[in-house]
Amino acid sequence: MSIKRLEFSHKTVFGIVMRHTELCRKTLERILDKKILRVDIPEIEKTYDYSAYSKGIRLDVYCDGEDEVYNIEMQNYRFDDLPKRGRYYQAMIDKDLLDKGESYSNLKKNIIIFICRFDLFEKGKHLYIFENRCIQYPELAFGDETQKIILNTTSKENDIPLALKMFLDYVETGEVQDEFTAELEMEVDKIRKNKKWRDEIMTYEQEWENEKDSLCRQWKAEGREEGLDLGLNQAYIKYASKMLKNGSTYNEILNSLMDMFDISTEKAEEIITAIND
Repeated sequence: MSIKRLEFSHKTVFGIVMRHTELCRKTLERILDKKILRVDIPEIEKTYDYSAYSKGIRLDVYCDGEDEVYNIEMQNYRFDDLPKRGRYYQAMIDKDLLDKGESYSNLKKNIIIFICRFDLFEKGKHLYIFENRCIQYPELAFGDETQKIILNTTSKENDIPLALKMFLDYVETGEVQDEFTAELEMEVDKIRKNKKWRDEIMTYEQEWENEKDSLCRQWKAEGREEGLDLGLNQAYIKYASKMLKNGSTYNEILNSLMDMFDISTEKAEEIITAIND
């Protein structure tokens, strides 16, 4: 596995780069197509876990603007439950924003952004924006000031501002498009050259590749290719067990399983349950 594989679209690399407040602000300006005066220092992998009876979540990048809060998520793999994830994320963020007894009018505008390297809605567009509106009168907004923005890096249409298109092209290809994406690439290159970050990011991925290759060879040699799914399941459990041993939280293991292996939330939860039994 080469260091060059660590691109801006890698979820961990993306999170590290977005720790730079100015780069995060500029990214939001391109996505929202408006001037943003400031954002507070982003919280990376912010975790909400209110009780043992509620589902915890981990947000890639969470930041606070003057009148808005933003959650930006990098999505390299398709999950059909993405819209409902957006709904849940907004609910958890709002709960965190409002102190007990505080007026609902104090809630800031809540914007969830998914940068997807696939077309979730298969309409060929770069950009899909959703907000609550009346079905009978579409021009009538509900006024709850929530918005979900789904970006598609794979579109070929000229349907968005050039600045945003160049950003999405950079996410998809890793190729610098302009001065801003050159800034992003400089930060990505620093991560590639930083041994601490590089080792941390790549260790689990390399171990998984080695484990998967070994399992594939074993099952094929035994003429039991139909059992490959079982073998992969064992690899998932081994991977999750190692993360648990190294002190990773439930949410960290859950999200890592989903992102690394392109498996569903339910499957990831099943694996974690197995290592805790």
